[in-house]
Amino acid sequence: MNKIISFASDFGLNDGSVGVVKGVINRVDPDLKIIDISHGIPAQNIKYGSLLLMRAIQYIPQGVLLAVVDPGVGSERKPIAIKTDWGVMIGPDNGLLNLACATVGGAQQAFALENENWIIPHEGETFHARDIFSPFAAAYASGQLKLEEFGQELNLEDLKQYLIPLTDITEKEIKGEILYVDHFGNCQTNISPEELKEKNFKVGDTISLKVENQELTSKWCSNYQNTLGGVGVITDSWGMISIFLSNGDASKLLNCKDGSKVTIKAESLTKRLNLK
Repeated sequence: MNKIISFASDFGLNDGSVGVVKGVINRVDPDLKIIDISHGIPAQNIKYGSLLLMRAIQYIPQGVLLAVVDPGVGSERKPIAIKTDWGVMIGPDNGLLNLACATVGGAQQAFALENENWIIPHEGETFHARDIFSPFAAAYASGQLKLEEFGQELNLEDLKQYLIPLTDITEKEIKGEILYVDHFGNCQTNISPEELKEKNFKVGDTISLKVENQELTSKWCSNYQNTLGGVGVITDSWGMISIFLSNGDASKLLNCKDGSKVTIKAESLTKRLNLK
């Protein structure tokens, strides 16, 4: 057993919640190593958390993933553990874990976290990360609890799903949307570089771009220094097309956010100009 737990949440670092969860883990086994993926996921933003985990799972060591973005804490949503080829993912059944599962080959089994021996007695139902998720993660990672001992096995088809919105591609346009805005104001879209290449775009082409109702000329760049100035597009570190502003914040300039619509004309401006 790889005695590593990778931990992500929307708790922030101000009120001690992260420290308490890590304390519970190390009270179960002081030798467990905890990797903090992020605790800056926007509050209650399951979409953002799902995307973050999908990207991170490819680079963190195999073992146990503990992920908590849980606006439904204390409601009928189940605390669950999902077995994959990568390892075991523990968190709420609200769609937070499914993209990460899909990235590593899909869920194989899922179990409810019901074993009362590993639930910390508690008043109220508002801190399942402390009272349920973390003791189960620690018990499994330390080899003290088998997955089959967690609780009832669940039907995989009943698990909640978050799905990345699909692009709409026609002869004339590629329509997508912004999935998230990062710390620098770069705007990742659901448009892939493969979709641009299928329309015969290449890096260096000048592109007609529309973000919501703003039309602009952009360039597909190989780095964040756009030689045309202004807004550029780039294949980001996660393999998707992002909109950026050289040495600036594209989201503020374009007044865009998660869910903002993005349209790319299917023929590059470079090619149209060369035909004249």
